[in-house]
Amino acid sequence: MIRFSIIVLLMSALQAQDKGRKAYESGKYDEARAYYEHVLNNRKNDAAAQFGLGATAYKQQDMEIAIRSLNTVKNSDEPSLAAKALYNLGNMFRDQQKMAESLAMYKKAIELDPIDKDAKINYELLKQVIEQQQTEQQEQQQDQNSEQRKDDDEQNQASQDQQQDNKEDQKQNQQNQGDQKQSEKPAQQQQSQLEQEASQGKKSDKQMQAEAILNALKDQEKINQKRQIAKSKSRKMEKDW
Repeated sequence: MIRFSIIVLLMSALQAQDKGRKAYESGKYDEARAYYEHVLNNRKNDAAAQFGLGATAYKQQDMEIAIRSLNTVKNSDEPSLAAKALYNLGNMFRDQQKMAESLAMYKKAIELDPIDKDAKINYELLKQVIEQQQTEQQEQQQDQNSEQRKDDDEQNQASQDQQQDNKEDQKQNQQNQGDQKQSEKPAQQQQSQLEQEASQGKKSDKQMQAEAILNALKDQEKINQKRQIAKSKSRKMEKDW
């Protein structure tokens, strides 16, 4: 991870600001901040003291005061002072992972102070970081798209396989129903045949009974005829006597 340092302005014009700078460099940030706030209470438009307050507040992790103070200084009529304020703002935004804002601050700092090597180096380094992040994001997006397409293909294939299985199951069910009907047909035919034969058998019995009665009637008629003939002969013989 690239770490960018905060520049504190070399302030030698005023004794109070010089004391603030010495306290800052000694790590006595509370003391330095008290000096800069004291100066600003007397001279609200003191850009150098405003810059020192912003740098000190940054060290104290008071980002609200740091950014507000440096935003005031970046509009200073002193290009060198404004450039350093922009540079420090670039570092602060970089620490907050606000890459676009940080790059913009470095670019403005270079425009105000083209010979500022620190601003140029940080600008190029951050630009590379942003490009690398964009490349990684694109690759990650491509990987996600590839995985999504793979998942979609698998789902489509699974859906097609399921549809094919359903068609095969339906076809098999139809075939089984057809086989069942075919197997039932001979049984039905056999049953029908048996019923028909049974019916024919019953009909034959009736015919036999009818024939028996008819034969009996015929036999009785023959007997009656014989009796009639016998009677006729008997009468003839009586006449002859």
